[in-house]
Amino acid sequence: MTQANYGIVRAANLRHLSQYLLQIVIIVGAVMMAFPFIWMVLTSLKHSDEIYRLPITILPDNFFYLENYYIVFERQPFLRFFLNSFIIAVGCTVASLLFSSLSGYAFAKFEFPGKEVLFFVFILAALMIPFEVIVIPLYLLFNRLGLVNTYLGIMGPSLLSAFGVFIMRQFIVTIPNDYLDAARIDGYSELQIFFRIIIPMSRPALATLGTIKFIWAWNDFLWPLVMVNSEEMRTVMLGLSTYTGLWHTDYNVVTAAAFLSVIPLLIIYLFLQNFVIEGMTMTGLKG
Repeated sequence: MTQANYGIVRAANLRHLSQYLLQIVIIVGAVMMAFPFIWMVLTSLKHSDEIYRLPITILPDNFFYLENYYIVFERQPFLRFFLNSFIIAVGCTVASLLFSSLSGYAFAKFEFPGKEVLFFVFILAALMIPFEVIVIPLYLLFNRLGLVNTYLGIMGPSLLSAFGVFIMRQFIVTIPNDYLDAARIDGYSELQIFFRIIIPMSRPALATLGTIKFIWAWNDFLWPLVMVNSEEMRTVMLGLSTYTGLWHTDYNVVTAAAFLSVIPLLIIYLFLQNFVIEGMTMTGLKG
């Protein structure tokens, strides 16, 4: 074997070795990320005595032990919590998609005085302000409007998202202006252009934003905690807190309730994951 051929073979071996090492790192990382979720599911199938058993056991004695799930629905109206969270999450998602795409279209394709200032100062600055800073002023405002303990009051701060405006602007700016000019020549109004051209071409970004907003609204705890003062208006996240006691916590019941609360998010992501990956890629590289 000549020196050149030896160098080529060695480079190929090193490349294969680096690929194997990368795959090992990815697998280890995936296992580490998935382990807490797997542990939660397995704990939800255990009797309380198994949780405190020493030495610790990972697998439950009986994989068909579903008593914890029955207890979840017996202790609290968990289906009502699910309905509340679903209504709030869907409302926030739909409103955010509509308003964010309209705002993103304006920032991406129109010229008006103060455009850059509005986008970079107000929109991006809003992303940097912690929500905890504005909780009290928002509560005072919504209380004066009589929206405490209502669906609209809980959804209020999430109906328009600065993050959504940013995502949609970054995506819509990549749509060629030739499509819009051709539509204007054909006599389309701006609303027709928006709904017939911008919206269909922005499906990856809309799917990404919709998935993220639904997850955020579903997992929101602080604002519903401030706004809700009755059991029938509790969301899933508020309902989960009711399964923990001051002196004792049934971790098997808590993990069962937590697993049930995650199921809708898993279903949504599984159906939209391809759009989410495409949308995140394009909004991150363009604009």
